[in-house]
Amino acid sequence: MSLFYRYISFSYIRYFLILFIALECFFVFIDLMRFVDDFPNSANLVVLLIVYEFIYASGFILPLALILAQIVLINIMLRSSQWTAFLALGYSKFNIFFPIFLISFVITASFIALNATPFAYAKEKIELIVERGYVGSYKSNVLLKYQQYYIYFEKIFPLLQSAEGVRVYEFNPQTLLIDKVIQSQRAVFNGEEWRLEDVKIIIVPKDLKLGETPIAVEHQESYTILEGFKPKILDNIYERQGSISLMDAYEAIKLLSQQGINTQKLRASFYALLLFPLFAPLMMISLSRFVPDTNRYVHLGMMVFGMLLSILLLWGIFFSLSRLAISGFLLPEIGILLPFAVFMVVGGWMFLRLLK
Repeated sequence: MSLFYRYISFSYIRYFLILFIALECFFVFIDLMRFVDDFPNSANLVVLLIVYEFIYASGFILPLALILAQIVLINIMLRSSQWTAFLALGYSKFNIFFPIFLISFVITASFIALNATPFAYAKEKIELIVERGYVGSYKSNVLLKYQQYYIYFEKIFPLLQSAEGVRVYEFNPQTLLIDKVIQSQRAVFNGEEWRLEDVKIIIVPKDLKLGETPIAVEHQESYTILEGFKPKILDNIYERQGSISLMDAYEAIKLLSQQGINTQKLRASFYALLLFPLFAPLMMISLSRFVPDTNRYVHLGMMVFGMLLSILLLWGIFFSLSRLAISGFLLPEIGILLPFAVFMVVGGWMFLRLLK
């Protein structure tokens, strides 16, 4: 890496870290004020609460910090005439912005990858610590349909990959009568399917005759159901705005679509996790097109104000549309995919103009 690219990269990273840490601390401090009366008594839980607050805040702060760091660097370089000097030495705008764009895309891609892990459940952990005083969680009274089965879970423990109080009702699709009832006090997810332990199976004969036993009872050591339904998918099926990772959202959409269940909110969450972080690099490309060659013929204060105003305006629009889509008010393809598709086209056009 040449001295020029090292200088631009290190300068940008320095301003990014300063802004990111400062904004994170501000956000976390303000958010923690809501929980002053509900702070856990355990010091370990307080530390975990602060850590999860930092993780949760990064979803909002990271894109803004990436963009603001670029604006600060541009403003400083224009005021000190470094920008004009680099252009006079033969470096184009693209040469100057290339390391900045590369760093922002790498950070954004890393953040999207983290959203495919339990990193995405930070908000849920915060609510559990504040409301219940512990980190573990469970979902109670879940009823879902899978093929010809109706399955009831008394409790689901996503972190433990287990459930309690499971009942499976097998229906005849033609008569809509119960053919079989399967009961188990404990079920464990083995990575591919749910395995019920110490199972009691009640079989209802199709043709009941007077004087015969109306039901037959069998006992089995184990019984498997719900292939591919991860505990976290079950935990999020009936959540209005529950946390979910990229991978869990993708698998939930695929499985629930096969059952004919509405996946609108899950699709919205998936699109938001995948596309929303890309707001930063696309906005940075768009802003770079309006940077002047020198500070002589432009008011730097008004330029920075205009950039900040445009960032906040677009950020507010995209955020509002994504919340409306996640709440089910808008189709995710209209509320998230369409605006970002337009933004990507504009960003691509700005990038091509920057190359000239």
